[in-house]
Parts: sequence; structure tokens; C-alpha cells
Amino acid sequence: MTNPYATCLHCRHFRNSPAFLEKTFPGLKVMSSGMASVRADDGLCLKRDIYQAAYYSCEAFEAAAEPPS
Repeated sequence: MTNPYATCLHCRHFRNSPAFLEKTFPGLKVMSSGMASVRADDGLCLKRDIYQAAYYSCEAFEAAAEPPS
């Protein structure tokens, strides 16, 4: 059975906090902020250097040290 938590949202390489995204992508505030509802939980994969949907999964998955609250 596939691990349902083996997604970007639960990966140690994934960052999706609004503050991190606004710092990483200057000008994002102009587009209604990194807190925008259209962004949902999407974020940046630091391993693959791409903006990614939180529900995506790939071979680079490594479980985060802390489970999401």
C-alpha cells in the first residue's frame, strides 16, 4: 500500500509558508500575497527547485522530522 503521507506537504524538502514564499519570490505581494487562497498549500521544493502542488509526490520524498499539525 502506498503511504498517503508521502506527499510534498509532508516532505522535508518542501517549504510553503507565506513568509518564505514572499521572500523567495520578490513581488509576490503584488499578486495578493503568499497567503492567497488560490495558492492553497502549494510551495517550493528545495530539492528539485520547483514550485509544486502540496499533494504531489516524487522519488525525492523524505519524511519531514515533524508531522504537520
